[in-house]
Amino acid sequence: MHAGEINVLQAIIELELRVGTLERGLDFISKNNPKLVQPSQAQIERFRDETIAQLQKVYPGLGINSK
Repeated sequence: MHAGEINVLQAIIELELRVGTLERGLDFISKNNPKLVQPSQAQIERFRDETIAQLQKVYPGLGINSK
């Protein structure tokens, strides 16, 4: 599936790969560095809300909302 010059399916797969890799890397870092200060669940939710707001500004016509 293409949208203009973008292969949407390929872009989604690449983003899923990058996010999954990042999550695993962060899990590894946090498990192997017990003194590392980690964000609380509330902070993670705030990060998510801030990211959604940013995406809504960049892509206002897509109707991006939190789940």
